Amino acid sequence: MSRLLGRPAAYAWTGILVIGFFILDLSLPLGVAAGVPYAVAVMASMRTARIRFIAVTTVVTASLTIFGLMMSPDGGEQWKVLANRTLAIFVILGAGSFAIYAISVRRRATRQAILFEQVRRRRVQDTNVQLMRSAEARSSFLGQISHELRTPLTSLTTFAHILDGKSETLSRERIQAHSEVIGRSARRLEVLINDLFDASGSETDSFKLNLTSVDIPQVVADTASDYAHHVRTLDQELVTDIDIPESSNYRAIADSVRIAQVVTNLLSNASKYSWPGSTLHAFCGLEGDKFIVKVTDHGAGISREDISKVFTPFFRVDSADVRAVPGAGLGLTIVKSIIELHDGQVYIESEKDSGTTVTFTIPAVIAS
Repeated sequence: MSRLLGRPAAYAWTGILVIGFFILDLSLPLGVAAGVPYAVAVMASMRTARIRFIAVTTVVTASLTIFGLMMSPDGGEQWKVLANRTLAIFVILGAGSFAIYAISVRRRATRQAILFEQVRRRRVQDTNVQLMRSAEARSSFLGQISHELRTPLTSLTTFAHILDGKSETLSRERIQAHSEVIGRSARRLEVLINDLFDASGSETDSFKLNLTSVDIPQVVADTASDYAHHVRTLDQELVTDIDIPESSNYRAIADSVRIAQVVTNLLSNASKYSWPGSTLHAFCGLEGDKFIVKVTDHGAGISREDISKVFTPFFRVDSADVRAVPGAGLGLTIVKSIIELHDGQVYIESEKDSGTTVTFTIPAVIAS
């Protein structure tokens, strides 16, 4: 059955019908509208699903209807003959138009179905890739966090055990040194836990800002001044440049605590990834209707390939220098979230082994 209805058979049947109806037309008198059966041949050509072949069949059968007018034996009145032939031609053209339209609709539906299937498969692939990346990120996160937690916890438990069991035999200097290690480990745990809470808040849109009129240059200057002592303990220098006239009455509608947190995170990163003896720079200025803050270091730098990834939660550059520095890869994620909540922008300029500049901007308004 499929052979009788297949495309090659459709070509053959169309040709047979056209020839058969033409012979029939020549054997009938002109008064009979023998051209009408040609419409059957046109409809049969639909099986080929070829619009060009259907159009050719329509034109050929319409032409044969006219040709039959000259070849068929006389019969009937002239006006009836012309009316019958005209009717036959309209029927043929109508059948051809319908066939072409039907094939066009079918092709359009087929293309849409194929496109839909391609889109569906692409979405499935994208979903699978996202699931794999999520699984990898989760695995990486668990490994990173377990490492970051284990290190200070080990120090805490070890030195606490020493102080608990041997405090009577230890000198005052040793007790103080062990206590300082415990304090540093506790602070490291506190920073890590706070970063986790802040990162979680940024992901779930639960960050809350206490917005007030804030003197951004003063916040930057105070934060840099507070951090300068820590920088000096690492044999580094912090230079602060506030390039705004004292008479300026520009302010930002911002959360001063969060802005200070941003500056602290940037200074912390700049210090951690810079060498002893290097100089860090903190800058605050005004560009149009925006405050612009920059923190620059001359340390390890970031490759061009990694710059686009540094705002991803838990991402850390895969190098020996970076792995040696404690951190969970959350600092810049938190920075970006806070700045964007202030309708600002943050971006990075960096070159490998040449240092990094992190810049953020937030809108400035004239204080009333």
